[in-house]
Amino acid sequence: GETVIDLLPREAVQQLQRSLDAERFAHSVGVMETAFQLADAWNPFPVDRTFLAWASLFHDCAKNLSRDARHRLLNDGPVPYGQELLEYAKIAHAPLSAKLLQDEYQIRDPGVLMAVAYHPTGHPDLTPIGWMVYIADYLEPGRVYFPKREDYLRVACADPLEGLKLVTRLRMESVQRKNKPQHPLVLQFRQFLENQVSLEVKPS
Repeated sequence: GETVIDLLPREAVQQLQRSLDAERFAHSVGVMETAFQLADAWNPFPVDRTFLAWASLFHDCAKNLSRDARHRLLNDGPVPYGQELLEYAKIAHAPLSAKLLQDEYQIRDPGVLMAVAYHPTGHPDLTPIGWMVYIADYLEPGRVYFPKREDYLRVACADPLEGLKLVTRLRMESVQRKNKPQHPLVLQFRQFLENQVSLEVKPS
């Protein structure tokens, strides 16, 4: 039977697999599978399944780049989204991954590129693909340190807004435990979610 990964060109998947370490590739596949679980559950938000496959599987595609490759990528023109995240070492891979997806794999869809660039922080302008990747990145099956992972995922499948709020809270708590400051965009995204009664899709 067709699997989700079959939505993508085989050579692109092979290239991704070569460029990531085994653990990161397994994480990426888990994120893709979880994103599709959300897509199946969130009927009111129809998404382009091929775009969702690109955004979820490739969300960390720049994660294992060498320093030289990073510099080359940055010297090759501006980052399409997430410029303001580049100065944060821990999440700079996200905007770089959006740029790599654009330059190397010719993916130009703004919803996909935004989903990739802002997957660590969230962003008020994310589309449903971005919401799915943001949640799936945190609740994929490889996240074994979460005893309640499956319960959290059930919440997210049942109610997108509750799922986003939950993952935002979990992300913020884990940053807090490390005594790190919250990124301003995370606080902005949390505020955006608090102000929503239900999630509306912005007309593109």
